[in-house]
Amino acid sequence: MRSYSYSGSFLFVLAMLLTFPAASLAQSVAEPKTWTVTPFLGGSFGTSNDLGSSLTLGAGVEYDVTANLGFEAELGYVFDVVGDDANADWSLTTFSANAIYHFDVPRVTPYATLGLGVERSNLTIDDPDILALYPPDSNEITYNFGGGVKYPLSDRFLARADLRRFQATDLAPDHWRVYAGLTWWITRR
Repeated sequence: MRSYSYSGSFLFVLAMLLTFPAASLAQSVAEPKTWTVTPFLGGSFGTSNDLGSSLTLGAGVEYDVTANLGFEAELGYVFDVVGDDANADWSLTTFSANAIYHFDVPRVTPYATLGLGVERSNLTIDDPDILALYPPDSNEITYNFGGGVKYPLSDRFLARADLRRFQATDLAPDHWRVYAGLTWWITRR
């Protein structure tokens, strides 16, 4: 049975923040009816069973419906969550669809995100022990939650930092992911 180290109240607070509009004290960097793309580089950590940490690469494409609400499709790749084990490589590929809520704050735009997707888990053992049980490769439903900030660099580019928790439904490792990316507008008003 899986144990969870986070509180269910975090998801409740996140849902409440996504439900109620923020006060218009400042302008979000998100613009209605625009598309952006964000390639990113980061790392994963805090895996279930303390497996290890790894380099992460990926990209996201976002469509902002309003200055506060956007939707994102994201593809991420975690190279090896058991990086300290020379006998094993355990890679993860995630694809998720996420809702993003941008808060109206001066100069920088914080956001919260919640998503659902699929995680591909692929474990390779170089010299397997014939008596050991290894988790099979799997495709699992996963959900993620987290947030980050976007900061304008120019009229076409934003700096972006993001922290998310990915929770798989079965044998794939759960993990935190942090990344830094460069966002640019594909289409803009």
